[in-house]
Amino acid sequence: MLMKILLIQPPIEDFYITEIRLYPLGLLYLGTMLEQNGHEVQILDCLNPLKKKTIPYPKTFSYLKKYYNEKEVGPLKLFGAYYRFGLSDDDILYKIEEFQPDVIGISSNFTAYFNSTETLINKIKQRYPGTKVAIGGYHASIYEKEIFEKLPQLDAIIKGPNETDFLAAIGAEKPKMDFCFTQHYPNRNLVHSAYYKMHKQNFTFITATRGCPKNCSFCTVSSMHGRNFVTRPVENIINEMNEAYSQHTIRVFDFEDDNLSLNKKWFIALLDQITLTFPKKDIRLYAMNGISIESLNEEIQTKMWDAGFKDLNISLVTAADTHKEALGRPFLNKQFEEAVNTARSIGFKITAYFILGLPDQTEEQLIETIEYMRSFDVLISPSVFYPPPGTEMFHDLSKAKRIDPNNWEMFRSSVFPVETEHLTRDKLVHYFQLIRLYNFERQLKEKHDLDSIDLATLEKISPLTTETINPKNSSEEEIGIAQLKEYLKTGDIRRFFNR
Repeated sequence: MLMKILLIQPPIEDFYITEIRLYPLGLLYLGTMLEQNGHEVQILDCLNPLKKKTIPYPKTFSYLKKYYNEKEVGPLKLFGAYYRFGLSDDDILYKIEEFQPDVIGISSNFTAYFNSTETLINKIKQRYPGTKVAIGGYHASIYEKEIFEKLPQLDAIIKGPNETDFLAAIGAEKPKMDFCFTQHYPNRNLVHSAYYKMHKQNFTFITATRGCPKNCSFCTVSSMHGRNFVTRPVENIINEMNEAYSQHTIRVFDFEDDNLSLNKKWFIALLDQITLTFPKKDIRLYAMNGISIESLNEEIQTKMWDAGFKDLNISLVTAADTHKEALGRPFLNKQFEEAVNTARSIGFKITAYFILGLPDQTEEQLIETIEYMRSFDVLISPSVFYPPPGTEMFHDLSKAKRIDPNNWEMFRSSVFPVETEHLTRDKLVHYFQLIRLYNFERQLKEKHDLDSIDLATLEKISPLTTETINPKNSSEEEIGIAQLKEYLKTGDIRRFFNR
């Protein structure tokens, strides 16, 4: 029996979201498979075009009012209000009424955001009790039993990445044709390409591989995609990019792979073919999930640059090599240094990530990591640690009663969820802002072409200090310079607010 199926990317409630990370690629793959099997499909992306509305703080997060203030100004500002990003539930119900689907599939990737999804599902089932509702995604795959306990009226939970499992879960006919990840790619006519922008140009996610054989204790990839590393044929990827380029005027592609460069021979072949296929050099490539530095030799980095990569996202996790080994991280600092130095010589802008507040990370190790990363010309991006469900680390922390495995709302970086004996929340927030100060200092050097910065240099750029500045009529740079002067003089971080 052929069906009308509505696929929903639901709203998110949090202090912030990163808009360019919201492309609904998973739903596009699923929708394409359903169309190929004769079903009528619509995708409702509740997050694009993006709307936001301030909503009350959840009681769970009331402790954050000590740190977050929406009136804060300057380059060191933290988060402020709590928002609902996306359509209201009433708007979603109206869209459902318009389409009258037989089945609704809802993406449920993030454990922290399940509360609002649960509320939406309850409303849908109350108004449309005869409509089947299924969910899938990472959170749904990890917490199948617990979700059914919360939502016994739910019709199906799809575990794992296999799109065709959706058909069996909703009682549809068996697939008319095989839908293999390596041979097919999504139909982007299912979304409005103009809604997704980067650098004012049409933007898309693309996935070239699935799975990862590595064994990092904090990584969630294998829980969803397994340890078998699968690559798509280069020709198939090029065909997808060509179609996106010509039919949807897409010029910015972000490879959302978890280990894009693992197979060096295949990756080089892909880069070479991209370079040949797009000779106008009018595309921009990213790998925002990060490129493993194990494979980033000079040949690969040069080919990445020629293909259209100008930014490099890499992850150190921690500068303590012994800590990396304990986490199952497959490289040491020497490889990081070699990769960064090569990237700088080629011309890449580099963003380097590390995890702030790892369990058992001491304050000394944290300082060591920050100072180590400062020694390179990179943008430092701290990822505040939160318990990653489905991982070895999550299991160990739960077993040791160091986290509450049932407190799903806390599994997000924005709430500084985990305090340890070494790093209190006060310290985590301090170092988070300190890194912002260091990044601002780096930005000043770049903007004003400075080799180093001291108080005399800052005085030439702006004479204002934390005592003389009026934040209401000062620029963000002037506020930041005043804060940097204060830090260089006293070691204190001063925050400013517009009252």
